[in-house]
This record gives sequence, structure tokens and C-alpha cells, in this order.
Amino acid sequence: MFPTYSTVDGKTPESPFLGFLRDHRQNIVDEIFKFIPRSADIKPMPFGLDNHWNMVIDYPERGGKYVRPGLLLLSNFASGGDLNRAMTTAAAMEVSEDWLLIHDDVEDKSLERRGKPTLHMLHGEDLAVNAGDHLHLIMWKILMSNHRQMQNSKACEIAEKMVDFLQRTCEGQYLEISWTRTGRIISEEEYFEMVDRKTGWYTVIGPLQLGALLADNRAALAPIERLGRSLGRAFQIHDDWLNVFSHNTGKELGGDILEGKRTLLLIRLVEELEKAGDAKNLKYIRKLFSQPRAEKSRKDVARVIALYEKHGCREWVRARAKAFAEEAMLKIDDIPYSQEGKDILKDAVRFIVNREL
Repeated sequence: MFPTYSTVDGKTPESPFLGFLRDHRQNIVDEIFKFIPRSADIKPMPFGLDNHWNMVIDYPERGGKYVRPGLLLLSNFASGGDLNRAMTTAAAMEVSEDWLLIHDDVEDKSLERRGKPTLHMLHGEDLAVNAGDHLHLIMWKILMSNHRQMQNSKACEIAEKMVDFLQRTCEGQYLEISWTRTGRIISEEEYFEMVDRKTGWYTVIGPLQLGALLADNRAALAPIERLGRSLGRAFQIHDDWLNVFSHNTGKELGGDILEGKRTLLLIRLVEELEKAGDAKNLKYIRKLFSQPRAEKSRKDVARVIALYEKHGCREWVRARAKAFAEEAMLKIDDIPYSQEGKDILKDAVRFIVNREL
């Protein structure tokens, strides 16, 4: 049966993907908190260890959008799988995002996450990294529990798939950090190499492949990879765009500029400044994006955004995100999913490229 979706106001049905997320989100949350305590249940512990546990569960309790575990469950549903048996892997998928974000926030010197100060701003980098390490271990503990509900060979295959795309994520993160550290302005080709590793695999291909593997739908793996490259690019381009132009992300507006992130907006701006022969602003941009965050200001953010607007980067980059989303949409029919599953996934593409506008 096709799932029954909740409604926003009691009358208007939610979009299929958001409805799917709403109907299964609490089950994922409940699964996660089988492995970690809730803050209300943490009692005073010797040596202040209760403080450590409160740091460990901070990001899981803040809660994200659950897009990645949602895609995992959707792929499993579309492959005819048992969602109850996939819930443990979905929980591990969400916890992986929590520990990665803690580390990512430290590496980027980010100030806000999910509408609140980042963990390292609250407790310092050393304790935040330690809490992220502990969540990393909990992710593997959750995955190991798969051995209790499926054959050992299948549980190992699921864990190996997680290792595979997390390694690619680390490679993508290395590229991004190394470019920021050296101050080099990269090409569009280099940007997509980083995005395919860091976002395509982690956000789209990995979760969808895990869901398909749990349902033994191996024929779906290759077409999922082709879809994921297009959808991952649409996701990341839109994410970069939102960081500069949306106040609805729960993150610091213009944080990518302060952190020196190499984005398609930056690449396009440099191309346009070179074309216009604007040596003054070109020199300013190259210098700004080679400086550490501490040497930048909100005035710099405003000036860069104004340049993005002046040179048409806002519209051009938004159009690229939509183009990759349309490309992804065409590839969904190649995946051996149920028709209901394909329809929800197409709606997920629309959600991904239009979220937080």
C-alpha cells in the first residue's frame, strides 16, 4: 500500500516526499535514542561525565531535516523492502551526519548550526571533536546491531557500503579544505570533482544504495549512481546559493564567504570579473578568499554579495541548480523502483532544489 500522508492544516496534503519524511521521521528518532540517552534522562555522573554526554547528544537532539535517512527509507520502500528492518541503518545514517557536522563546524570555524551556536562555540574545539568522535563510534554500534536482524553477510555488506561512501566524503572534504588553505581559486571542473565525492555520494548515492541493498535490489545500484551525480550537484549548488541568499537555513548568512568556501558563485564571479577587466575587484576577491576567517568582516560579506548580484551570479547559479535537478529527474525512470517510489523520488528532487527559498 502507498503510505497515508499527514496534512499541514488538516486539509491540504503535504508533498509526497515531505509526507513520507513526516510519517517515518519519528521512527528514525526513536531508533537513534535506543542507542543514546535523551538529555532529560542523563543523571549526574562521576567526574562530570554527564557534561560529556550532553555534548554527545546535542546535535541529535537539535534534529536535522532527515533528508538522507529519508532517501534511504524511500529507496527501500521503492524496492519492495521492509521499512522496519531498514530503520536501524537509517538511524546510523542520521547519526553519521551529526558527527560529521561537529567535525565540519570545527574545521570551518562555523558559528551556527541548526539555529544555535555550534558545539565548539559552546564548549571549545577539543571537547567538541571528542563528542564527535564518540558519536562516530555510536554510528558503528548502531550498524553492528544489524547483525541481530539479518544475515551476517548482509550486515557486513551494509557496513562496507557505509565505509565506501564515507571515505569518498573525506576525500571531498580534503579537497575543499586544501583549496581554502592555499587560497587557490579553482575551476568548475575541480568544483564538481569535490561535490561528486562530498555531496553526491554522501547525500544521494550512499543513502539510496543502502536502501536498495537492504531490499536486495542490486539492479538499482548503477542507475542510482548516475542519478546521484546529477542530484548531488543540484543539492550542493543550491546549498551554496542558500548560504548567501536565504535567511531560512539555520546557519550564518554568508558563512561560506567568511569561511573561504570554493563555490560555483565564486567561480562564476571570478570569470565575470576577468571578462569585465575589473582588476580592482578581482584583486580584492583573490585576496579575501586567501585570508583566514578572523581577518574578514560582515562588510566583506555584503560587498561580495553585491558583486554576485551585479554580475548576475545569483540567477546564473540558480539556473544551474535547476538544470542538474531536471537532469536528475530524467534518470529516475531508469531505476528499477515501484512507480509509487519513483513518484516520491521525483518529488524529493523538487524539494531538494527548492528548499528554504
